[in-house]
Amino acid sequence: MDSSTRAQLIRDANTAFNAGDIRKARELYLKTNYKDGLARMGDYFMYDRKLPMLAFGYYKKAGMQAKVDEIFQRMIFALSTWIGQDKFKPANVSSSKHNASNIPSADSNKAKIHPKSANNLEPARPVTPEDFQVHPLLRAKALEILEKLKK
Repeated sequence: MDSSTRAQLIRDANTAFNAGDIRKARELYLKTNYKDGLARMGDYFMYDRKLPMLAFGYYKKAGMQAKVDEIFQRMIFALSTWIGQDKFKPANVSSSKHNASNIPSADSNKAKIHPKSANNLEPARPVTPEDFQVHPLLRAKALEILEKLKK
């Protein structure tokens, strides 16, 4: 795809996004691999629609590792809450990119999450289960898996 065609498709995608035509914007952003547009899609699903699992894919495609890590940490915290914090061992999930010290501790209610702002000027606050919205199908599947593990 030449640069003038790509630029026109990106303009069309931005126009569609601003007009609320998310499907068309998504298609064009993916077709052009426009990182800022993919990040916009991630923000739309994360903050406007409250669907972090959909946002995760867009952030990953856009190369926004900080946002991917934030969602990852929230998933780990939610999973540890469902499984039971006494069974959760954050050291087992650490890797070179995911520092275990950044993952909420299962041993206390004083776990911290990073604020949504990229510049981290806002102070961290205690995490509560109300901070997370989980899609009912995802919750049902997680509970189904937990029931199978109990058997």
